[in-house]
Amino acid sequence: MTLSMAEAATIQLEAACDISKAETFHERLETYLNSGSAVRIDASLVERVDTSILQTLACLIATMEKQHLQVTIIKPSAALIKAASLLGLSRHLGLAQQSDSNGEN
Repeated sequence: MTLSMAEAATIQLEAACDISKAETFHERLETYLNSGSAVRIDASLVERVDTSILQTLACLIATMEKQHLQVTIIKPSAALIKAASLLGLSRHLGLAQQSDSNGEN
């Protein structure tokens, strides 16, 4: 059973999201994926994020979309938006509108 976004699990990203946290983050996301839960990722605290975390997020979003599950990044920080834009992942992460409104491409 898929939860509505109102019932979605919310994951709070930490200020520093780097490769040292990627494996734990992946395992946590996989739990939600396997349960069929909708997921909201609160990225408001992110000050630094590296490629490994952004790739993990992109993979999660693609996989969940294939399974018709909802995943949304809410309140993305400027740092997350900028990093995603630099790596060309804004559209994959659903951040293209935020990126455009912040003057990032």
